[in-house]
Amino acid sequence: MRFYNNGVKRFIFPAVLMLMSIPGQAVFTRSLMDRTDTEPLFDSEYFLDLNSFAWSRAWDDAWAASTGGYRVNGASLDCCDLYLDQTLLFTRRLTPKLEFRFRFVELSDKDRQEIHHWIEFEHDLGAGWSAEVFGEPTYRKEDADIGAGVRWRRGGWEARARRAAVDWNLNGRGSTTQSYSLKPYTDEVSFKAPLGAWSLRLSGDLDEATRRLVPDERRSFFYRRTRVRAEAGSDDNWAPRLRYSYEEQAKINTVAPGGTGTSEEARRKVHEASASARLRPSPDDELEPGAAFLLRAARTDIPGMPASGTLYRRWEIQPYLRWRRSLNARLTSELSPSFSLGENRVRHPVGGASERYESVGEAKLGASLEVKFGSAGLITLGGVLDVDKPGKAWDGGSVKAMFLF
Repeated sequence: MRFYNNGVKRFIFPAVLMLMSIPGQAVFTRSLMDRTDTEPLFDSEYFLDLNSFAWSRAWDDAWAASTGGYRVNGASLDCCDLYLDQTLLFTRRLTPKLEFRFRFVELSDKDRQEIHHWIEFEHDLGAGWSAEVFGEPTYRKEDADIGAGVRWRRGGWEARARRAAVDWNLNGRGSTTQSYSLKPYTDEVSFKAPLGAWSLRLSGDLDEATRRLVPDERRSFFYRRTRVRAEAGSDDNWAPRLRYSYEEQAKINTVAPGGTGTSEEARRKVHEASASARLRPSPDDELEPGAAFLLRAARTDIPGMPASGTLYRRWEIQPYLRWRRSLNARLTSELSPSFSLGENRVRHPVGGASERYESVGEAKLGASLEVKFGSAGLITLGGVLDVDKPGKAWDGGSVKAMFLF
């Protein structure tokens, strides 16, 4: 599989980002330098685990319809790692034309660990236009981010573009010898359109080419990532929702003789798609049938050692069903069987090691109890059973909470 054509990428991806647009919150963080190749961390259950612990449509749709709140999703991935997805969004209209927002975002899994706290101001300019300034202040000034953007909204239509300068003054105010020879910028664009009873959302973000120098370790780290996402859905009848995302990422860790670590290059392309619906067979029951599809292709190389090259290719289909039943005014139960079928291939094209082929076949059963507090507070305690491994049935617990303002 061919991974990169620099000439094509230079022109096609900026064009795609201008056409496809909900800003993504990911920016370059120091933790990305800790491990170049993360593919070996994803065991046969990993992606089904993420799906099993994901937000239900009932919670996700309530969050999307709100103007602010806090929600947290914590789930056990294994003995030592906790999946953690939490967001706090607070907004306040300071004047008729000026809005203040605070966003705390954390997403931690086996691929990356990110924590951000954004402070934002948006000023109405008239004719549907507004201007944004935002930033992430930190104790060490070298880690602070700053950015600006514009947005247009009218009659349910919306378009938005933002740019963030990441670690924008590290070269001038750094506390170590580290510096950027290619400074990190993140560009985000988004677009929303009403289509009758349906709505369409497109978004994209580009972490531009970045190179961070670490003289004390005699190494440099290169990073670049592109993501595009599309979502279409309706709140009418069976509330269908379709989602698709694409990601392309490159990491290159270059270590000079006598440096710390090993030179390594890792590239990947990821396609993800999902479809779901919300059905009400009775006043007390809600069914959420759905399915997800995953296709990953990645390559890792060690410069100067052709036999070390590794190709990864993995696909999975993950059908699932969530059954939510209202037990009384405060309690709701949930059962969610989910399955994964696919294959995982690991090849060494130069023959450094034998090819590994694995059929992916997993079955899990999630169960939880949701407690409602007042009109805008929910807490859920649950867990997942590994149905296809009866000798080791327990597969981890989870806690979710959501409070809307």
